[in-house]
Amino acid sequence: MRYLTLEEASVFHGHLGPYLIIGYRAGELARKILNPSNEFDLQAKVTLPLKTPYTCIVDGIQCSTKCTLGKLNIELVDSGSICNIVIEFKRKSSNKTLKLKVRESVIRKLHEITDVNEGARWVKTLSVEDLFEIVMNT
Repeated sequence: MRYLTLEEASVFHGHLGPYLIIGYRAGELARKILNPSNEFDLQAKVTLPLKTPYTCIVDGIQCSTKCTLGKLNIELVDSGSICNIVIEFKRKSSNKTLKLKVRESVIRKLHEITDVNEGARWVKTLSVEDLFEIVMNT
């Protein structure tokens, strides 16, 4: 199954920003761990503040997982707090789940970085362990 590259995701989104990359990397990790069998096997629930730039995470997830608003296999929930950004993935055929919480330290650092390109470069350097608190339920 072919997925969009990060570069293609940036074209879809309009630019390569740090929150797009966070969502994209979350989706990549979910694909790697949960190994969905097709574009309908994975679903995502994204809890975050329903405002930009945080919602840019959703575009990254859509591009890297094929969980889309059109297929209704992605759900958005308003957390109302930048300290509570959680992405939950489920492989429907096996009921395996993966929960990723964006580390508060990442969000706080991005608030300090005023240039979107600099923020994107910084996020690219982080490991998934530095980006997320990871909880699996297999």
